[in-house]
Amino acid sequence: LRSLLLTLLALLSASTSPLGKAIKPGLKPESLSKQAYPGCPTQKDSKFPQTVRVDISISNTNQDTKTSLNVSSRSLSPWDYRIDEDHNRFPRAIADADCRYLRCLNSDGELDHGLNSVPIKQEILVLRREQKGCQQSFRLEKKLITVGCTCVTPLMKHQA
Repeated sequence: LRSLLLTLLALLSASTSPLGKAIKPGLKPESLSKQAYPGCPTQKDSKFPQTVRVDISISNTNQDTKTSLNVSSRSLSPWDYRIDEDHNRFPRAIADADCRYLRCLNSDGELDHGLNSVPIKQEILVLRREQKGCQQSFRLEKKLITVGCTCVTPLMKHQA
C-alpha cells in the first residue's frame, strides 16, 4: 500500500494542465488557473496539481491463467465468481468469489462436517470517479473483495 501511494504521489508530481497538455518545466502553477473548461469558473490556488494524466492500462497481461482456470471447482472449498460492476469505478468490473458451501468437501466430493469453508479476503485499491462541479476527478479508494475460499477447522466454544 505504501509503495502504491508513493507511486501515486510520483504521478501527481508529473501532472498535466486541465486541458490535458503536459506542464512544461518552468511553467508556474498559477498560470494553470487561467486555463479552464468553457462555462466553468477558474480555480485560483494551485501549487498542488489539480489534474493528472494516469495510464490505467494493465502492463503485464502474459500471466498463464490456463493452469488456474478450474481451481475454484477443484478445491475442497469450491467457490463461484460473481461480477461486481460499477460504472464510476476503475476497474469497472471486479470478480468477487462466493463460497459454494458452508462446509468443505472430502476426497469423494461429499460434505465434510469436520471442516468449514471460509472466504479469503483481499483489500484492493480502485479509482472512484467523482464529479466536482464542472470537473471530473478520480479518488483512490480501498475495496475488500473475496478472492477464493479455503477449509478451516471449526471454532469450538467450550461451555463451562
